[in-house]
Amino acid sequence: MRKRNLKIKKISPGISVISRSKIVSDLKSLQRLLSDSSQIATELEAVVNQLRQSGDTTLPVSHRLKDNEKYIKTILDKCSDLVVREIRIANDPKYSAIIVYIDGLVKLDLIEESVIKKLTGKPAEGTYHSESQDYAQYLLGIRPEDMYKDMNKVMDIVLNGNLVLFIDGVNTALAIDFKNPPARSVEEPPTEVTLRGPREGFTESIKTNISLIRKKIKNTNLKMESYVFGKRTKTNIVVCYLADIASNRIVNEVKERLAKIDIDSVLDSNYIGEYIEDSPLFFFPTIFRTEKPDVVAGKLLEGRIAIIVDGSPAVLTVPCLFIEFLEISEDYYLKIIPATINRWLRFVSFFVTIILPGLYVSLLTFHQELIPNAFVPTIIKARAGVPFPAMWACLGMLVVYEVLREAGVRMPRMIGPAISIVGALVLGQAAVEAGLVSTPTVIIVGFSAIASLTISSPELNTSLVFPRFIFLFLGGTLGLVGLTSGMLIFIMSMISQRSFGVPYMGPLAPLIINDLRDVAVRAPIKNMFKRPKLITWKHSIRRNSHKG
Repeated sequence: MRKRNLKIKKISPGISVISRSKIVSDLKSLQRLLSDSSQIATELEAVVNQLRQSGDTTLPVSHRLKDNEKYIKTILDKCSDLVVREIRIANDPKYSAIIVYIDGLVKLDLIEESVIKKLTGKPAEGTYHSESQDYAQYLLGIRPEDMYKDMNKVMDIVLNGNLVLFIDGVNTALAIDFKNPPARSVEEPPTEVTLRGPREGFTESIKTNISLIRKKIKNTNLKMESYVFGKRTKTNIVVCYLADIASNRIVNEVKERLAKIDIDSVLDSNYIGEYIEDSPLFFFPTIFRTEKPDVVAGKLLEGRIAIIVDGSPAVLTVPCLFIEFLEISEDYYLKIIPATINRWLRFVSFFVTIILPGLYVSLLTFHQELIPNAFVPTIIKARAGVPFPAMWACLGMLVVYEVLREAGVRMPRMIGPAISIVGALVLGQAAVEAGLVSTPTVIIVGFSAIASLTISSPELNTSLVFPRFIFLFLGGTLGLVGLTSGMLIFIMSMISQRSFGVPYMGPLAPLIINDLRDVAVRAPIKNMFKRPKLITWKHSIRRNSHKG
């Protein structure tokens, strides 16, 4: 400060020494004040930024255009896809505005035609003032619910793919829905291939999925309630149901479970499914998943609730019954007799794929007297020289099958099936020739694997692995006694299971006679007068029986 004092003396030679010392003291005080205020401002800005990022504060939209632009560029710093474009309303330099959007998420041609040209063009006589909010609202047809005064909500709107308009002197942001995110076209789901019936499939776009359901059900009672989950992803979710058919208790139960979700990100519908399912450790799924709009429409018409998640083609439906996984939509697109036979085959295949390996091992290990005499020489000859017990040989082949199945799924579509088939043939033949396993073991494991392919649901198909190994272990260690005991425990656990309060094994347990007509046998559509009572007791009549 000495140099500064000397400088002051030179500039102001007429000022007394007392005045100069007072000025120097005031300058020091001002310097300390500026230093303290700068530090306070820095700390305050850091706190505000943290609050803004956490979403715990409400920051109003400023009437100053530069402040809004500065805030957006500060929050979206280092975002090269952010576009902030300044325009002049009515081509008048006095009326400034900016449009903000994320490049790649909006339709650029619509921005030029529907926003830029309209706002910069000459205003029509008798309209609102060019600098007013009403003028832009009138010109662009913006709804009142698309006007925001909270910057946090504005940022969510921008990141969601909308265009936002700020006008100088107006403390309200106007949102315009020009969303055009990357999306694939509607096509048949690869996991739910059908011979007859609709081939449309859901996509990753929630708007497309809602439109596909609306296309099937044109009814005013079809309700779509929107939610947002994920603190960072802010994923849109829609709960869909028919208000005059769905049970109010189940609808409220779904909403209560959704309200308890506290999650950082939602990337697929399974994220939501794991939060709301009844028993996460139960080996079979208690929430039905599908990628077909006709399947969802059919379940909505039975009183179920659908949960659509943006970014996922799999739609969840609740409550779920076990019988749903063995019934497919194609049953109702074919004649009654072939559809019924196909359904019987799926029922039989379900038990075959989980029990057959364990039954085979138990007969060879403990109950040879139950094997027909005609097969005994063949089995003895086939097992001669095999070093492993039947249970371990069968277990090894099942593990090899699971490895090949997983490899076929993960490989490219063109070569995946070929690798699975060739691998199974080569490894099976090589194992038999090497004397590691017997030919009957390969046949049993192969048939069990093929039987599982009749079940189209990927969730149930992959869930069969666990009970298959359990029954194999019980049959190989305790024989038919262990196999029978395991089956009883297995059935009791399934009977005791619930899905949103609905018995999982209904209408078999509890037994509901009226609902059995479309379980073991595919009932004629014209004879299905009532909806399932387990799902809904409200408006359960489909049609009057006397109308033929």
